[in-house]
Amino acid sequence: MTQLGDLKRLVRRAFDAAVAAGHPGEVTRAAMARLDSAPTAVIAVGKAAASMAQAVRDSGCDAPGILVNTDESFTQVTGMTGFASAHPVPDDRGIQASAAVTDLVDGLGEGDHLLLLVSGGGSALLPAPAEGMGLADKQALNEALLASGLDIHDMNAVRRLFSTLKGGRLARRAAPAKVTQFLLSDVPGDRLESIASGPAIADPVPLETSLELIRAAGLDRLGFMPEQLRRIAAGEADLPVRPGDPVTGQITTHLLASNAICRDAAADVMRRALGSMDELQLPDLEGEASDCAADLAERVLRARGAAGVWAVTGGETTVQLGDSPGLGGRAQEMGIAFTAAMQAQHGKAAVGWTALIGGTDGRDGPTDAAGAIIGGDDPFDGPAAAAALAAHDSYRYLDANGQLLKVPPTGTNLGDIAILVAGSTSGMAEG
Repeated sequence: MTQLGDLKRLVRRAFDAAVAAGHPGEVTRAAMARLDSAPTAVIAVGKAAASMAQAVRDSGCDAPGILVNTDESFTQVTGMTGFASAHPVPDDRGIQASAAVTDLVDGLGEGDHLLLLVSGGGSALLPAPAEGMGLADKQALNEALLASGLDIHDMNAVRRLFSTLKGGRLARRAAPAKVTQFLLSDVPGDRLESIASGPAIADPVPLETSLELIRAAGLDRLGFMPEQLRRIAAGEADLPVRPGDPVTGQITTHLLASNAICRDAAADVMRRALGSMDELQLPDLEGEASDCAADLAERVLRARGAAGVWAVTGGETTVQLGDSPGLGGRAQEMGIAFTAAMQAQHGKAAVGWTALIGGTDGRDGPTDAAGAIIGGDDPFDGPAAAAALAAHDSYRYLDANGQLLKVPPTGTNLGDIAILVAGSTSGMAEG
């Protein structure tokens, strides 16, 4: 076995461990085994809704329920009313799904136990417009938010003001029923109120802060906004649940999977195999993919010692495509950019390095690949790599060089994972 082959197998094993730690079906099945009372109703919403709902059924729970999923991930689950809905901008099907969910929770009472399964994408899948708003207003708000430059937490703080289910309102409508929620986090920092805009999480963002975000982003110019702001100021609006509200005492929350949990699983594999190497702490993946990759390469090269260095990090970068006709994704682009940065300093590099960067959903951009897996001893064509980055055509470059990372789709998205090694492999252990 070559050193490169050993390292590629190792980082792939670590990535597989990361994906397994976030598998929606497996983590839901494990959580069901710990549940202290049987649910009387189930609501599953988000990109992983079908996988989570099926795991609940497989555990023996036959409570009636509703499943709201994306078109791409939709699968019917026996005994549940299913809705396919649009993401990231809501459509009329989301309005119908919201009405069905509202009817279900409004009918719950003392002695009922609602199991809420929440994963990424729920904000758009259950638009649930506030009183006085329609679908066109929610679509205008979502489109404006996506173009606003606000981060996901600020966007969801605004969304929570204009809903009948977000910001803890679903749990409030279900009261006095008990609510248990299983969450898969797709948001930075695992802020629970931002996962699907927190249908059973009290909103910790002060009202005035949310109103200032609206003004600062120019959202107050939207046609429906003046009347909604008037209703809020007059005390007529149904505002989010706040921390300390009595309804929160009826809610039990379990975070089952997140990018942090996935990266911890990958790091455990690396730590066991590379005990003699230094572990490097890296910042989260964020910002432009190529810039982030170049920064990671610089940090790895600067930190490596005689024994070598390894690191695991995660998050989500962006790619500004423009009018590019290329094929690829942010993880694939990071792989090429990391390679280019490492090769630029090859004369200073330790023997052997390997990088794996992949999406936990198994799909990076509109491709069948999860990302890239590249070794420092792989052939490298600098001009072709530069052209691929310029054209955002990473898939074809990596495919031609046998460097695509391909895994089965997982049914959820918990961000990207990067696993990096540079230096000697003499400390590797078997298994």
